Amino acid sequence: MTTDRGPMRIESERLLLVEGQDDHHLLKALIHHWPDDAHPDVQFIVAGGASAFRAKIDAIRIAAGRDGRNLRAIGIVRDADQDAAGAWRSVCDAVASSGLEPPDRHAAFSEASPSVGIFIMPDGESNGALETLCRRAVAEKPAAHCVERYLTCLEKNGAMSSRNRDKSFAHAYLASLRNPVARVGEAGQSVWNFKHKAFAALDSFLRSLAGIAPSP
Repeated sequence: MTTDRGPMRIESERLLLVEGQDDHHLLKALIHHWPDDAHPDVQFIVAGGASAFRAKIDAIRIAAGRDGRNLRAIGIVRDADQDAAGAWRSVCDAVASSGLEPPDRHAAFSEASPSVGIFIMPDGESNGALETLCRRAVAEKPAAHCVERYLTCLEKNGAMSSRNRDKSFAHAYLASLRNPVARVGEAGQSVWNFKHKAFAALDSFLRSLAGIAPSP
């Protein structure tokens, strides 16, 4: 599994384009929790923000031709933020404008070559982001209940500086750990429960990209 460094080079037949470094770290950790006999050769490419997907997809197409790499599949993962439908349309438009074929539904892959799949976090319908999945995955934990009360107190007293409760939750939850971790993605499977149903659809999407069987 490789990531892009410096000028883009295509080193795998299967690519995963993600929005930012936190997504890269967390999705890499999610893949690493698969059984030992699953060793997918998936190259991670970081877009560097939601607005950068169009240029990055064009760059992938150009680099693949330059490097003589026949791509089999491209997975694209982006946050919904405040508009899941808008995020979906934006990525589909970016894919189509590059001459590739977008899928006809969320979390699926097109029949073209290369096949393209799009996953809008958290679930293709709800507003939110990577942190939304993390929050859902630990919602039953005692610390999560404490963090929720803390955030409610901040809101009640007008002291909540962020408008994104999921992001605030994730960082406050990490701060509660015995060995706090600064970034959500770096927490990986040591904190977020990848076996929780909150991650099931994303896990299935990544398995489809990697060309391995879905989890039992």
